[in-house]
Amino acid sequence: MFLHSFKYSLMVLLKNRQLVFWTLAFPLIMAVLFNMAFSNIENTDSFDALEIAVVNDKNFRSNLIFKEALSQLSEGEDKVFNINYTDAENAENMLRDSKIVGYISFPDKKNAKVTVRSTGTNETILCYIVDEIKSDSELIMSIGSEDITEKIVKGDFDIDYEKYYRDAADKVLNTEINVKDNSSSNMDNIMIEYYSLIAMACLYSSLISMSLINDKLANINAVGKRTSVSPATKGSMILGSLAAGFVVQAIGLAALFALMIFVISVDFGNNAGLAALLSLCGTIAGLSMGIAVATLVKKGENVKLTILISVTMTGCFLAGMMGVGPKYLIDTSVPLLNKINPVAMITDGFYALYYYNTLERYWFDVISLVVFSVLMLLISIRGLRRQQYDSI
Repeated sequence: MFLHSFKYSLMVLLKNRQLVFWTLAFPLIMAVLFNMAFSNIENTDSFDALEIAVVNDKNFRSNLIFKEALSQLSEGEDKVFNINYTDAENAENMLRDSKIVGYISFPDKKNAKVTVRSTGTNETILCYIVDEIKSDSELIMSIGSEDITEKIVKGDFDIDYEKYYRDAADKVLNTEINVKDNSSSNMDNIMIEYYSLIAMACLYSSLISMSLINDKLANINAVGKRTSVSPATKGSMILGSLAAGFVVQAIGLAALFALMIFVISVDFGNNAGLAALLSLCGTIAGLSMGIAVATLVKKGENVKLTILISVTMTGCFLAGMMGVGPKYLIDTSVPLLNKINPVAMITDGFYALYYYNTLERYWFDVISLVVFSVLMLLISIRGLRRQQYDSI
């Protein structure tokens, strides 16, 4: 029965011209429009060191870890910061006059505070690096304290505390802090637009699954009435429809990737395979979300369509598709919101591939999409099994 559902669902999808246009043709058209709008923009713009200020007071001067880290980040040809060491009042004036991205102050000898006036890529980079230095500081203090404790346990009380913390700092800070792009030679913000387009295409698959499930509900149309009295199990019908929708969307994604790589010349670097895997997981998440909405919402198709589009667009905004600033604000203020947002999982996976030199964050997003999809499918199957009709 699974193969039967798969076969006829595939036939229904391919005959629905309106659905094929929005899920397959529309992303291709948008990719071409993106290329026309953004061609030759930032082709030669490499990463420029960020102009920042540091409040040079006694708290900063006594914080050896931050002094060393910021010194390393402001030296060499690949430096990240151009640092202006000044007082708090002048730093605030420079920020107000837009001469700097932000400034770092030290409320006490251990803590650092970042002050920015707006949200954007540069502000996010500054906040991220300061957070990393804070983590390193905690690690250094932990390592130094362990070494000192070990020496005391052995009965040696002749301790050079500064030396132990300096050695711990050397261990941690010996690893360079880099803002690194593994996908291309430039930090090209236009790449984020293309990644966002792929994420949007993945979530459009929810329209496919909603359409397929509506044809299996007796309270929607005549086809659903006939399906409801068939001997097929609800689980096999959902999985068959999901497989058909996945095949159609996978074809659309393959066409989108081919257009981007071979025609538009979007550079995915060495991450094209991982980007494709993330996109397929995002497609499954979109399909499962469409099935859940179609199953649980008891209204007509227009209401379900409105809900899906509203949820998708809200998720896109929260995930940073309209700019990285809102994403950073949500991640720092209400992190749980983007943890359950499938759009954020997809875009965050692309950010991880583009900005970071490890794959831990990427795999976390992939697994999150899989878990989200399984939960949506279980809810959908349960919802279909509970549906009863007095008369068909």
